[in-house]
Amino acid sequence: MKIPHKIFGIAILVFFVMGSTILYSTYKLYGVSLEINNLTEVFIPLSDQIAEIDIQIVEQELDVERFEKHIVEEKLIDEELRQLEAGQVPAHLAASGKTVAEQIAYLRHQKEHLASKLKKEAIEFEAREKQVDAAIKRTEQMVEESVSRNWTSEGRETLLSLIPLLKSIDLQHSNLHAQQAILLEAFKKDSSLQYELQDLIEAEAQDLQKAVKATWLKVSTFTEKAGHTAQQHETEALFVSVLLTIAAGLLALVVSFFVIRGMMRPLRNLMAATNKVESGDLTGVIASSTSDEIGDLTNRFNNMVEGLRKTEEIKEKFGQYVDPRVVSGLIGDPDMELVNGEKKVVSVFFSDLVNFTGISERFTPAGLVKLVNRYLTMMSEPITDNHGLIDKYIGDAIMAFWTTPFCKDGDQAGLAVEAALKDVRLINVLQNEMPDLMGLRKDIPEIGMRIGIASGEALVGSIGSETSKNYTVMGDTVNLGARLEGANKNYGTDILVCHKTFQMASGSFEFRKIDNILVVGKSEPVAIYEPLGGVGQLEDEVLAYRDQFELSLAAFHEGDWAAAREAFNNCLKTRADDGAAQTYLHRLDAIDRDGAPDNWNGVWQLNSK
Repeated sequence: MKIPHKIFGIAILVFFVMGSTILYSTYKLYGVSLEINNLTEVFIPLSDQIAEIDIQIVEQELDVERFEKHIVEEKLIDEELRQLEAGQVPAHLAASGKTVAEQIAYLRHQKEHLASKLKKEAIEFEAREKQVDAAIKRTEQMVEESVSRNWTSEGRETLLSLIPLLKSIDLQHSNLHAQQAILLEAFKKDSSLQYELQDLIEAEAQDLQKAVKATWLKVSTFTEKAGHTAQQHETEALFVSVLLTIAAGLLALVVSFFVIRGMMRPLRNLMAATNKVESGDLTGVIASSTSDEIGDLTNRFNNMVEGLRKTEEIKEKFGQYVDPRVVSGLIGDPDMELVNGEKKVVSVFFSDLVNFTGISERFTPAGLVKLVNRYLTMMSEPITDNHGLIDKYIGDAIMAFWTTPFCKDGDQAGLAVEAALKDVRLINVLQNEMPDLMGLRKDIPEIGMRIGIASGEALVGSIGSETSKNYTVMGDTVNLGARLEGANKNYGTDILVCHKTFQMASGSFEFRKIDNILVVGKSEPVAIYEPLGGVGQLEDEVLAYRDQFELSLAAFHEGDWAAAREAFNNCLKTRADDGAAQTYLHRLDAIDRDGAPDNWNGVWQLNSK
């Protein structure tokens, strides 16, 4: 049974009992004076009608106030959007923890929601006008019909005096509505006319309320007088009327209790299921136990949850191939900036396993896949945890990048360096896992990784064919990152970064300058650096050795070969395993043997990629 039918059934039951009361009372009060007829048939319903007019007018005023409130909210959102799009984050939004893109998307969603509310309020405002007009017409019709059949001269005179009052109320309300409609347009256009209109409308509303109140007082006064007159005629029927009225009320309460309880049970189930969905639990299904609107709502809720579950499955499945943030962006808004190519400042990350070919010869294909999967899983977590995007896996190699809107502009290099340092530390963890991971107890190969990071401008966007695309980066910065990863082999280092990365991240990390090089494919020299760790996190010995090495490097770049040899030999006395110092000593041997490069300018050309 539908909810309206249930409510109508209760109303019929109550009406039946009350009708019995009225019939019995009519029988008992057959001789009641004509004032009772005025009260029960005309003036009490008329009082209700006037009260309804007053309520509808007040509701219409509230509609105008809500409309004004929503307009103000929309302007505030527009201002916040303007600030965010200009790169200015308001203080109350900065503490939210959301990215600028997420805040903009959230505010745009709020703006669309407000637009829907404004449209709804405008519709309700016009509908309210029709309701007020209909209520006034009904009241006028009730008065006109009652005049011809009212049985007392005093009641007829009172009704006749109400007709001009009601017509005046109708005219005043029409004027008020027209002014309110103009005011709404003024709100939308932010016209200064709104302040004059508000004062005018407030005065007009007060006059209308006075007219409604005067009409209601006239009806109320007559009703009170007629009630006193009829009171003396109601003594005989009072007991039975009260008894039957109480019985009707109790019956209505009992029936309503059971009906409401039957309605609330599935509603509580819906609320509980909604809370689960809000918390991310999409596993629940609600059994529909009713055939009313709540049952329909339950079925639609189940369909909605099923749709959400399928959407999450799609996002989860695609998230294994494409970064989930890109998937969410493309699903949420296919026309967002992710699709279009755009030049941005990026930090590009390339990594590779050391001696992967030699390692691969030690294992079966299944074992090698297991090792590579574990390696890629461990190395990918610091990247994604630090807001980086995994571009692709190429065998054991990882290509990733950092750019807006996935991280704050200016943080790209620092986040990339932090991820690289964590990866290098995780290599030691992976080395310790090797016995259990590969089932070996001896001849366990040593594993290591090389990482190159380059920062600068690059083309970012969905690049590919009409049928297959990849959200990636292109440009010299990408090529430089790949060259730096390979350059680690020349210096025995784990991580090398370019000068731009050094500049962007030097406030958070300590670096050691390694060389000025000319890589394959570039005509301009590049200063390269090795990140050592976070500022304030390194021991004094590490920083002292960094300074010692850079003094040695300066002597080499200036062409003071003897001083450079002595300085690098001293470096090896401090750190015998420093591959960079060993590299420079090998270069000095070559210089002693073959002579210094022509036109030496402190830049060393790398011939390998």
